Amino acid sequence: MRYCGIFDPVLLGRTTLRQYDLMMKAIRLRLTDKVYDIHLQAWLNMRVKATKQQGKKIMPYYKNFDEFFKIQEDDDTPERRQKEREQDQLKALILKANTNAASGG
Repeated sequence: MRYCGIFDPVLLGRTTLRQYDLMMKAIRLRLTDKVYDIHLQAWLNMRVKATKQQGKKIMPYYKNFDEFFKIQEDDDTPERRQKEREQDQLKALILKANTNAASGG
């Protein structure tokens, strides 16, 4: 829990698994932001220096920042996609039920 900045044993004992998962996700996102900033600085440095030759032209190696740095989406799992589909179906059913109730059906 040192990554979360929690050192109180009472608070540690009261932390649920859900809270722990959310804290760890926040830490991963914070680290991703830090790595992003590092890559952005490297991008700016590289932008000045890196080139490649195409024929007689000298071109920058990367055309844009997105080619240089790709964020890894760790939440893109089959389980998450299935859960999103189920939530979308449930939302559609609730909307249909509310629409029918509002129209007196």
